[in-house]
Amino acid sequence: MTTDVRSPDAVTGEDDVFTLAKGYYTARALVALWRLGLFDRAHRDGELVPDAIAAEWEVDEEAVRPLLNYLVVRGLLELTGTGSFRLTPRAHEAWAYRGYLSTMIGAYEPVFARLEDLVTGRAVYGRDVSRSHEEMVRGLTVLEDRMMGTVGDAVLGAKARKVLDLGCGSARMITRMCELDPDLRAVGVDRDPGSCAVAEETVAARGLADRVAVVQGDAFDLASLPADVLDGVDSVTVMFLLHEVLRQRGRAGTVGLLRQIADLVGPDGRLIMVEVSGTVDVRHRERQLFVPEYELLHEYTNQRLAARSEWERMVGEAGMEVADVLPVDMCQSFCLVARRPGELR
Repeated sequence: MTTDVRSPDAVTGEDDVFTLAKGYYTARALVALWRLGLFDRAHRDGELVPDAIAAEWEVDEEAVRPLLNYLVVRGLLELTGTGSFRLTPRAHEAWAYRGYLSTMIGAYEPVFARLEDLVTGRAVYGRDVSRSHEEMVRGLTVLEDRMMGTVGDAVLGAKARKVLDLGCGSARMITRMCELDPDLRAVGVDRDPGSCAVAEETVAARGLADRVAVVQGDAFDLASLPADVLDGVDSVTVMFLLHEVLRQRGRAGTVGLLRQIADLVGPDGRLIMVEVSGTVDVRHRERQLFVPEYELLHEYTNQRLAARSEWERMVGEAGMEVADVLPVDMCQSFCLVARRPGELR
């Protein structure tokens, strides 16, 4: 008879390690399912048929099945009586949050693959390793829907006539706002040429080229933008950009940009910013779901989170006051609306 001499603690440690490993593999498999278009297909069509997928991709069916079978084991797919696969209730719930798969896992996968090199300085972010811009755009395009109503209501409530969106990405946000208000004009600025190309496609597809412009430029410095871009702007939207400014231009540079915004929008204009809070405030429905992980990935990717209270202080130093703080249906995020103080309006 063999005696198991391992202590209970050793068994627990082993279980913990494998639980972590299983979580990693499951997350990666789910990212792959989405990248392949199968997550959306299963949600839309109700099933995945391996031989049909293989024929469409011109690959062997045996190349398709292992991924699907693994997700059955992990409770995200189930096998039907006809040999097809369908999403489980758990997977249907996860589908609503699929944008996080790209932003938190897919986009930062190249970074975390070299985390030890970033810690020791053997690799420098932006030179030797970067997050996947394609994955960020993919994820944020979906996640924007979760804050579309909040930001849109803030812009429409401000009775804006021309909106400047800094770091516009796909331009889905500003085109949606212009669809809601036929008198609204907008300009999206992004320094990434790929994002600008996608944004221009969005504008053209929605038939808004007469009211929405896309400009490739430095969203960190309004003074660098053409005068016709800034002319008439009375509201500025900034979503998930200021924490990049904070790390790359420092606190003074961030306040400087906020001051430029205050001067641009004038006494009756608004700044509408969406940010990730470095702390949690339950009064504004901020949740603890991913706080340590957000902080880790931002610290090694040339970004820096700040508490909501610190953003409010920087807004004040830039000559504005907080008009409202609105909850956003995204983990650890908030929407802050700022304006000039009453005596300056």
